[in-house]
Amino acid sequence: MERIFRLLQNSFEIQTRGTHKKAVSLLTDSVDKLQASSNPLLVAIYTAFLPFFTAYLALNDAVGLLEGTYKGKTNLFEALIDGVDEKLREWEGPIRSVFTEDSPTEIEIFPNKRKPFQSGTYEQRLGAIRILRNKLLEYTVDNPSLVPVQAAVAAYYTLCNAARSTQQGKEGNLGDARSQRETQRVITMNAYMGIVYGGLLQQLYTDLKRVGDFIDFPLLYDLVREELLADINAVSGNTVYNVPLDGVALNAHKKFRIIVEDETDTAIVIAYFAATENDAPGDAPVGIALNAGDNRLVEASELHYNPAHTALNLYTANGVSVKVQVYEVS
Repeated sequence: MERIFRLLQNSFEIQTRGTHKKAVSLLTDSVDKLQASSNPLLVAIYTAFLPFFTAYLALNDAVGLLEGTYKGKTNLFEALIDGVDEKLREWEGPIRSVFTEDSPTEIEIFPNKRKPFQSGTYEQRLGAIRILRNKLLEYTVDNPSLVPVQAAVAAYYTLCNAARSTQQGKEGNLGDARSQRETQRVITMNAYMGIVYGGLLQQLYTDLKRVGDFIDFPLLYDLVREELLADINAVSGNTVYNVPLDGVALNAHKKFRIIVEDETDTAIVIAYFAATENDAPGDAPVGIALNAGDNRLVEASELHYNPAHTALNLYTANGVSVKVQVYEVS
């Protein structure tokens, strides 16, 4: 089996799969930053990459336009097919004035009453109108009074069918455009890695941090956000410290980062959920014990969280000075 090494993979292409919004944001940000540069070497990178970016952006815009058109045509067809209830009220009267309801012929025309027109897929409901059109045509010679209603059903079917055909045609066009856009995304991301990222590495290899001036990496990666909830300096043992959780949505899988520091490397801190802010650890299970230097990412379930225990507490088990930081991870 051929082994694919990470350095030979295109992270720009991988991280934008299934999300053209992220791809467009990343590319637009880089192109705008490169365009603003007066450095001839960076201008050359911009110029070389621009045709790929322009082609991808044009296809993305085209898909957006087609999506709007398709949505509009779909709504039109759905409005027509959903309006058949009102039409049935107009058609049933003239039909049943000739064939009494539940008579053999009326049952042939409406074997399941209104159900075929109101339930099932749109194709099935459209088919029910077509069947009614064709069935009524069988009786118009012997019953001329049915000619107007048969014509009305036929006209409504033609209108619905035309809307459906147009909608399906737009759906096909949209599918083609989406396929072309996806193909161009891959081409563009390969060009981005080779021309933009590779070009920047070539020019800025002595100061790699500057590559971030032209590539907004947080746009590419779904970064984890950590917000400090408590920064506690504990100077006495056997003491409970509460971590404020205002605005934190708790559940068993909620993540927290807990960092323990002290100068003697002998600190022991117990982190746990309790019923109140003053509750000491008590009997096992009590959560987790952390030692000096620990930097732990933990879930609430590991800290003995449950609906009856929603206060996050820290307990210092000896008398040394210790610093504890607790972060909400989201």
